[in-house]
Amino acid sequence: MSDVESVLDMAQGVEGYFHRDEGRLLFETAVSALTHFPDHAIVELGSYCGKSTVILGKAVQWHGGHSKVYAIDPHEGEMMFPEGLQRHPSTLSRFMKNIDLCGVVAAVKLIQKRSFEVAWDKPIGLLFIDALHDYENVSRDFKHFSGSIVGGGRVAFHDYELNDHPGVTRRVNELLAGPDFIKEKQVDSLIVLRKIR
Repeated sequence: MSDVESVLDMAQGVEGYFHRDEGRLLFETAVSALTHFPDHAIVELGSYCGKSTVILGKAVQWHGGHSKVYAIDPHEGEMMFPEGLQRHPSTLSRFMKNIDLCGVVAAVKLIQKRSFEVAWDKPIGLLFIDALHDYENVSRDFKHFSGSIVGGGRVAFHDYELNDHPGVTRRVNELLAGPDFIKEKQVDSLIVLRKIR
């Protein structure tokens, strides 16, 4: 994957909270998912300004462009911090500008809704959850899409094991304690689980 570093260089120019090594793991996980499930969807919950969307879109292109990244985010500027929910200006224009500048528009389908408002019926090879980080929202995001993750598919969570986001850690640990998912890899606060049944 000689293109990975150039993809990560490009993504560094996009505003966001994603470390370079986490980006590398996300790219590699997406390529692996597409290798096993080339026609299955990659679903991203929470896109912000598009840093991770660009990485996922580049993985789709690298793999031949047969799938799509479904980037689901209302772009209302809501962000979850330890002190609670904060509202900021809409991120939609920055998101659209970034995916255009990075050349991944054709690989990305924007769905400007909250996750639970989306009627979903496609098989998922990779689900990436990075939206509101409290336990209730992480749980609802996972529940709404988890039934569409195929056996052997992956789910990735950002901000795992960070003190600022205990809800993410709690939900992931519940999944790891159950029978359906095993830990595949973790880099910094990005953890990838694989569905085994």
